[in-house]
Amino acid sequence: MKSRLSWLFLFCAVFVGTAVQAGWTEAKAAPTSTDKFKIIYITPHSKDAGPQASSLIKNQASTGQTIALWNYSQLAYDGKTYSGTMVGRSPFAHGHRVTTIPTFIIPVIFTFQDTGTVFDPTKPDPCAPKGDSVETVILQSPLFQPVDFIMNGVDVGTAQYLDAFQRGNFWSKVGGTPYHTVFKSSPTILPVSVKVGPSAGQTQFGSCGPVGLLDINQWDSYVQTTLIPSLASKGVGPANFPQFLFDSVAMYLNGDPAQCCALGYHNSFMNGGVFQTYSANMYDTSGAFGGDTSVMSHEVAEWMDDPNTGNPVPAWGAEGQVTAGNCQNNLEVGDPLSPGFGTPTNPFSVLGSNGIPYTLQELAFYSWFLGTSPSLGAGGGFSDNGTFHGHAKPCPPGGTN
Repeated sequence: MKSRLSWLFLFCAVFVGTAVQAGWTEAKAAPTSTDKFKIIYITPHSKDAGPQASSLIKNQASTGQTIALWNYSQLAYDGKTYSGTMVGRSPFAHGHRVTTIPTFIIPVIFTFQDTGTVFDPTKPDPCAPKGDSVETVILQSPLFQPVDFIMNGVDVGTAQYLDAFQRGNFWSKVGGTPYHTVFKSSPTILPVSVKVGPSAGQTQFGSCGPVGLLDINQWDSYVQTTLIPSLASKGVGPANFPQFLFDSVAMYLNGDPAQCCALGYHNSFMNGGVFQTYSANMYDTSGAFGGDTSVMSHEVAEWMDDPNTGNPVPAWGAEGQVTAGNCQNNLEVGDPLSPGFGTPTNPFSVLGSNGIPYTLQELAFYSWFLGTSPSLGAGGGFSDNGTFHGHAKPCPPGGTN
């Protein structure tokens, strides 16, 4: 049975006078099933990323101050060596075993003051599958419940999706071993309540129910400066991974509701001088987007392989959300295959034991970014469901071999 801490935090002077804590790169909006709202995929740039922070993070991880982290150093296809940090333990080391990442699911109960509408992920939602709460739908999803995954024709085992992805990512090193990076299937649930003032968000409507639009910069600053520090007494901190969960609340960029909508992101900052990771994701029941767990699978996978948002790789582009004429140089495993752009993708469609279908985004392998040859990935592939058959090409112009 999951543990629940029924503590609610009410922030009445909502999001006033905040400073932006992180930069964001916005991709072109991906088409969705409606004309009213589009899905934006964003790439965060933590102000605490970079070589100096990387050295500090490595030291903190080695002394157990943070979640489990491991370091890679890889000679890439461009003849340069790239070093970075991932969540879990190294697939290149001996002694493969299960690494459990302590996790809080933090359902955020938003009250939007423009209309008084409450978005509560802990309550049954008539627009959600089977009328369940968003909290229940997510906890019963393959993000937390093990499923047998076949990646590029290889059975990588019965695992949570992000664990299965990481096994597939380094299959030539961990196949046949007990290498796993997992969340507890019943993580600690810690609901919080937040009031959203008119300057920080507004209510609109989808085909089934209301949708909240939230200023991402004000929200993210509040998370870093107020919300996570206020939850320290409840156990939230650098040694665990808080995941903020929204019911039908999306986010807009640059203080402009027209620059909408991001359905999730991951980020990091120095929490009292110690490296802290976190993520925020919505599950849409409003009908405004038609999405389920695709964006959340994208963001949490990127948290796993690029926890400080700055893991360096050779510049790549012209794939997924990084459209032709643009380049990106960090190891964000969801971005090259973000759905709705020019790159065809093969998402996983999984029927949960609860009878609810879940969509999980296809993800790019480590070998795609760095050009290890042959690929370290399952089936010799360069993504986890067959789209990429070669590594990235230098950008510009980008593309895939």
